[in-house]
Parts: sequence; C-alpha cells; structure tokens
Amino acid sequence: MSEMLDELERYSLARETLAQRWVDVVNDPVLRNLPYRIELNKWGHIEMTPPASPMHMRLATRLAVLLEKLLGGEAFTACAIATSGGIKVADVAWCSAAFLERLRSSFSNWEASLPEAPELCVEVMSPSNLAGELREKGGLYLQSGAKETWILYPDLTIEIRDSTGVKDKSSLPIDLMQLGAELSRL
Repeated sequence: MSEMLDELERYSLARETLAQRWVDVVNDPVLRNLPYRIELNKWGHIEMTPPASPMHMRLATRLAVLLEKLLGGEAFTACAIATSGGIKVADVAWCSAAFLERLRSSFSNWEASLPEAPELCVEVMSPSNLAGELREKGGLYLQSGAKETWILYPDLTIEIRDSTGVKDKSSLPIDLMQLGAELSRL
C-alpha cells in the first residue's frame, strides 16, 4: 500500500506548476470575490474553507505585529507559499531580514506566492479546523524551508514543531509567556 501511495505522489504537480496555477486562480475574476478562503492541493485543485472569523483575523494580525516587535524582520498574514502539497496560505509568516533579501524578487515583483516558506509559519486554530490538518500544513511548510511552525490554539497555547517534531520551546529568541500575555489582551 505504501509503495502505491509513493507512486501516486510522484505524479502530483511540481511546485513551479502549482505556483503558475495559483497565479491563474488569483487573477481569475470569477474567483476574486468568493466568500471563501482558497488554497490549491497538490493536484492543482481548488480547496475552499469558510472565511476567517473576526477573532481569527484579529489574533493573526496581532501575532504578526508582536512577532515584528519581538523579533524584528517582517511578519505577514495570509502568506501564500508553494509547497509539495500545493499552494498553502499560512495565517501568519515571519521572515528574517536575510530571508527577505534572498527572496527580494518575490516581494518586489508582485508574485502570487513565495517559492519557499519563511522561517516561521503559524496557523491559527479556528472552530472549522482540525489539529491534524494544521499539523499537515505545518509539515508542508517545514518541507518547504520553514525552520519552525506553530499552531496557535483558541486558549492561546502554542504547539511548536520543527523538522525533528514537537518542541517545548521555540528556537527563536522569543518569550512565549510574554507573547501569550500580549495576545490575551485582545
């Protein structure tokens, strides 16, 4: 069974092909005003989820602001990233100055998605999410170059993962207690 899945996996679309398909989706006027969040799966098919709730958007935006304040660099919300599993949109992505410089053309040429994942990719858990799907997205971000992924749960706890698995603390110079306290002030 595993061999059959590996064989099927080889036929999924390449990142470059997915990135071009994403450009087509982003530029499609029919899809532009849908009341859903869109991503592409590894076959290039559109996956839609309910739009983010006001609380979800508020947490993601606040986290992005705090990451910039605490770590420097730049943080973004709704960051489209080309992965082996499709174009995935991280709720929050943090980039160091070195990452921004290395991918300068992606940020200056209005590219529709990043060709690799920023150092930190965060998913904010909403009632419509399952932890497994967010962990799977995190794994795709790690395969695409992220150093660390987080899931921010509704109770403001953070699950941290890197390429070796679940971690007790972040490798980034950040005080998670302080971060949690700042987020709880919403």
